[in-house]
Amino acid sequence: MRKFLCLILLLPIVGFAQIASTDEYLSRREKILSMLDTSSAIVLKAINTAQLANEYIQEHNFYYLTGINSPSNTILMSPKGIKIGNKKKSTIIFYVDIEEVKNIQLGTNDTLLKNNQFKAIFTKFLPTIKKLYYSAPDLTFNNDWLSDKSYFMEREMKARMKNFYPNLEIEPAEFFVGKLRSVKSVQEISYIRKASNITSDGLISAMKLAKPGVWEYELQAAIEYEYTRQGAMLRGFTSIIGSGLNNLILHYSDNTRQTQTGDLVVMDVGAKYKGYSTDITRTIPISGKFTDAQKEIYNMVLKVQKDVISVIKPGISSHDLDKLAKEGFKKMGYDKFLIHGITHSVGLDVHDVLPDPVLKPGMVITVEPGLYFKPNDTTAPEKYRGFGVRIEDTILITENGCEILSKNAPKEIDDIEKLMKKKK
Repeated sequence: MRKFLCLILLLPIVGFAQIASTDEYLSRREKILSMLDTSSAIVLKAINTAQLANEYIQEHNFYYLTGINSPSNTILMSPKGIKIGNKKKSTIIFYVDIEEVKNIQLGTNDTLLKNNQFKAIFTKFLPTIKKLYYSAPDLTFNNDWLSDKSYFMEREMKARMKNFYPNLEIEPAEFFVGKLRSVKSVQEISYIRKASNITSDGLISAMKLAKPGVWEYELQAAIEYEYTRQGAMLRGFTSIIGSGLNNLILHYSDNTRQTQTGDLVVMDVGAKYKGYSTDITRTIPISGKFTDAQKEIYNMVLKVQKDVISVIKPGISSHDLDKLAKEGFKKMGYDKFLIHGITHSVGLDVHDVLPDPVLKPGMVITVEPGLYFKPNDTTAPEKYRGFGVRIEDTILITENGCEILSKNAPKEIDDIEKLMKKKK
């Protein structure tokens, strides 16, 4: 176990390497330009490095269009062209370090400029357009505790822009770029598949390690060791390892409790491989066997999940999947104990953008039903009080149906119990 903990603690400062061929980024930029009208533009800024952070994760829209994984760069795009001297360019990437951008494939109307030229060019360009899409990760909430005043930087920005450019409409770029991001390329799908396989291996390791008395963070370390060992240097999100009553907390991440005999452990985890996340949840009995009551709830959740997955195909709405899960639990008499939605998109963000709920081939979503029974809830049967069950898989929408990318992670009761007998 010590090797797991040491490896996690000694992770270097990392980001994700370039994830696609340079012409794939160019193709994405060309598609964005074709979606903009001649009175519109889009500006995206790279995220700044957080002090003392050992993980650098780029602003996802900026990364999606450039592949640049370093701070303080900016991209400005407009189909009408942006004037630079006597010429016009449809795309300008403003850079800090030429080494970070020298391999970017440029179109005939693209160019690279030093970042110190951005302000002058942008200021002259703004009066010539009617709409600006933006993604500026530095526009955050700030609190001046000395004067007891809160500053919403994005709100302040919009007010100033309205003052200087009263006829300019400004809108976040997330859903605009998300029209492309929501449908993954073959290469993007391969990275999510790899992230799913790595995460599944981590869950299998944790299942083998699990026994009463093990700490939640030990299970986390076993899972995340596999991430690093197989080249996924980042987590898609903070690992959730909830044992005992902690499995009733949806986003519990302290992972500091020592497990006890009879606990169920909800492990909601996901590696990020070359920029792309997966999201898988498995619920296991720490003692190696489910009790009768635990089996009953587990089988309810598993049945609903399988029923939902069985109808997934292009044309169905993600809202329909939520409705189907709710109706399934209602027939069982337990719909009030489903306390969250059961699906979301997955990609560069673990909760990726999904502008259109109608599923299309190439989209990747999760299916994650769950039931949660608080210990003092007298409306629940006594035998179920004090534990929760969640099962989650990452699903690719195919031409005729779907594929479970996380199928390597055991979820049948017999498979889990057999695996847990194989202790390390």
